[in-house]
Amino acid sequence: MELADWQGRLAELCERHDVPGAQVGVLADGDIRVAAAGITSRDTGVEVTQDTLFQYGSITKIWTTTLVMQLVDDGKITLDTPVVEVLPDFRVAEPGHADTVTVAHLLTHTSGVAGDLFTDVGDGDDCVERYVASLATAPAVTPPGGRLSYCNAGFVVAGRIVEVLRDRAWDDAVAAHITEPLGLRHVITRAKDAPLFRTAVGHVTDLEDVDGPAVPTRQWMLPRAMGPAGLITGSAVDLLRFTETHLGDGIGVTGERILSTDSARAMRDVVVDLLSVSTVYRGWGLGWRVMDWTRDGRPVTAVEHGGQTIGQNAQLYAFPDLGVAFCVLTNANSGPGLIQEVRDLLGAELGLTAPNPAVTDDGDLTPALGTYESVMLRSTLSRDPDGQIYLETISKSPANQGAPVPRKPVRPTGGGRFTVEVHGMVVEYAHLVDDDAEYLFGNRLLRRVD
Repeated sequence: MELADWQGRLAELCERHDVPGAQVGVLADGDIRVAAAGITSRDTGVEVTQDTLFQYGSITKIWTTTLVMQLVDDGKITLDTPVVEVLPDFRVAEPGHADTVTVAHLLTHTSGVAGDLFTDVGDGDDCVERYVASLATAPAVTPPGGRLSYCNAGFVVAGRIVEVLRDRAWDDAVAAHITEPLGLRHVITRAKDAPLFRTAVGHVTDLEDVDGPAVPTRQWMLPRAMGPAGLITGSAVDLLRFTETHLGDGIGVTGERILSTDSARAMRDVVVDLLSVSTVYRGWGLGWRVMDWTRDGRPVTAVEHGGQTIGQNAQLYAFPDLGVAFCVLTNANSGPGLIQEVRDLLGAELGLTAPNPAVTDDGDLTPALGTYESVMLRSTLSRDPDGQIYLETISKSPANQGAPVPRKPVRPTGGGRFTVEVHGMVVEYAHLVDDDAEYLFGNRLLRRVD
């Protein structure tokens, strides 16, 4: 990565994608290089620098998984431990459901609990405990160990397990067991610490001018209870230093081991197969999602995770066999388009090619036409008189801040799968049929309701 070239290139990409500010970081041969461009907020005009903090969003789940696997290393739990052995009061609305949820289910999005519940239960140190208690009214989506459905709630439950077994708040566990041992000085978990750093503000669609430039959000961070699922905020440098620990099978740049070799490698092994629902991803590991890039015509394993919060988008890719990783941090809902373009440009510089969905003209999506719902989303697949199929989604996601989601044309990828473009990034969906239900899968399961 030629830093001088990337500074100018990143500024151009920010302008093209209506992203006020961004960082791009590359880790190779133990060296980290970061390009920064733009501003932290269109209200203030403060410049983005290499030490500016962006919200990592759901990349946080890799950190929470690391904390859980440390507990496994210490012999306090196993992946097969039922959650109720540690949290005896854990319940959801479906009687008996919580009794068979295991630690592994939480880390692989297979707990079956409705995942997109962003309940604000206050800002106290007991907020994670209170959030888990609030799940007593949460619906079940699938049986524990059933189909994967992306689950923020499950990672908050995992965070509560960390709190109970470490006898400290999740935020303090992150500091004591990850950031301090690794010497990471530009990472925070609480909104109250943001003024201590140069910190990016998210930008969202202006509801009074939906076709105009994005505007700063009026809510900076999700409720504190969502911390274990997605609130870690930091610089590209510190995100890559953390990632370097995983590439080093648990040993950080300081030389301190924070995770066993077995646990670091287990996180990267496929636990849930995704080949039936994706032409891009092989599967989900413990925290990480697993895919194959190519180099010189040969597959190269990559583990990755993205993050979306209120007007901020982030992406991390790591290549364990190469000792290489890179990340992109942005402060706009339009960030995914910039992220995808950076992915392809940086990949080319590294001699790597990312997989893309296998678009085909032969995919018949007629059986999938209809309306599907989850606790956060309502999506309808419909066909226009000209034969084009569209996906229309109504979202309650706090990341959108009430902005409308435009209707999108779909492109079949075969086997009941299709793609749509969301904020410039191609996203793949799949139509699934079980004995008792039909679903639309786009990381989350939406159940057919019409």
